[in-house]
Amino acid sequence: MYLEQLLAERTNEITKAQENLLIAKYNKKIAEHLNHAKSEFLARMSHEMLTPLNFILGFVELAKTSDDTEQIMSYVDKIYDSSVHLLAMLRNVLDVSDGSGAFKIVELPFSIKSMIRYVLKKTNPDRKKKEQELSLLVCQSIPKMLIGDEKRIAQVIIHLLTNAIKFSPKQSKVGLSLGIHSEENEVITLKIEVTDNGIGVSKEQQKYLFDLFEQADGGKTRKYSGIGIGLPLSKCIVKMMDGDIWVESEPGKGSKFLFTCKVKKAC
Repeated sequence: MYLEQLLAERTNEITKAQENLLIAKYNKKIAEHLNHAKSEFLARMSHEMLTPLNFILGFVELAKTSDDTEQIMSYVDKIYDSSVHLLAMLRNVLDVSDGSGAFKIVELPFSIKSMIRYVLKKTNPDRKKKEQELSLLVCQSIPKMLIGDEKRIAQVIIHLLTNAIKFSPKQSKVGLSLGIHSEENEVITLKIEVTDNGIGVSKEQQKYLFDLFEQADGGKTRKYSGIGIGLPLSKCIVKMMDGDIWVESEPGKGSKFLFTCKVKKAC
């Protein structure tokens, strides 16, 4: 009896030791992957931020040596575009890295029509450059006035729509639709969809698409520029509004990005 008990104790100790070893190996593998991902992210971020900065400096030098007013204005336009691109990336990095609690959801009354107008104002120039058609659908049952964080909701839509435009070929179609997912008392869960005709995302890549430091395909996405921070930031924003974000896609068949967020009816 004593030997059986001793054998059982030793067996348990060995099993626990094996389990601990497996856990240690798993944690080590995760840490190595995270460090590798961080290194790639930092390298990519440095490259993506240096590119517009070099453009700015280069066009400034060209403008300083030119006497042609029209040519100088052309350089100024390029400097402005590069500055806006750089500022957008910096804001995304600051939002994601902000652990001080400053990154909050601010709920205020807003007009759904005004928000959509703002989104289109920000994304239409890029869409028109690629001669793309926009399919816009807004459910009539959405109240004209809502209470929520208009700025953050618009930020997510703009990022998804910008990606749709970026990854879709010229003279193609991108889509934006807003509807009601559910409604309970004075709380409405909005469902927003953005569709594209881009390169698509495989099932395996979809698992990591919203993880910080990750991109679906570094080679392909680098062709279109970006540091892989927009989707994790969008996920963070959506979660703070009691929503969710996901993608439906197949390689070569485009993608549909969807997210939900909770808002309130304005009295």
